[in-house]
Amino acid sequence: MSGFGGTKAVRSIAAFTISLLLAAGLGGCTYEDPGDPQRTASQSHGAAPSTATKDPDVLAVEARNYAELERRLAKAFGPVILADSGPADGPGVGFSKAAAVPAAGQHTVTMACVGIPHAQIYLSQDTDSGTEHTVFEVDCSRTQTQVVQLAEGPVGAQLTRVHPDGSWTGAVAGIRITAP
Repeated sequence: MSGFGGTKAVRSIAAFTISLLLAAGLGGCTYEDPGDPQRTASQSHGAAPSTATKDPDVLAVEARNYAELERRLAKAFGPVILADSGPADGPGVGFSKAAAVPAAGQHTVTMACVGIPHAQIYLSQDTDSGTEHTVFEVDCSRTQTQVVQLAEGPVGAQLTRVHPDGSWTGAVAGIRITAP
């Protein structure tokens, strides 16, 4: 037996100390999927992106572009399985969203972008034979609709960076997947 309460107290103190060390060591760890959009500096430190430092003129353009995007995506008919939109350039660019497809079959994918000439949207779904990827090259001069075969289960959509230089113009892009 040890002093000050014996073996039980020593084990408790040791467990507590190990827990503190593990918590401190793991506190800075994060998991990022290679398919996830890259985070901006403010997002990687846990701070919410601030609109206070954004140019008010570009914010106004972005607001008008979102209104136009919503008008274009409203053309999608049927129950919505997945819907998302986001900035197509500048800070915090892109979106990444997953949803569950309730039943296998043909689904309509409606995509649009406003404020840029084109965008790339990735659709991915895990199947028994592996992950299937579909890349859509979206012409922003029109709303693009395509029928795709989806399996029951999770499906993901992601907008990737359009302008590698990161300039911000207020451009936006979005997607809706609807069931028949």
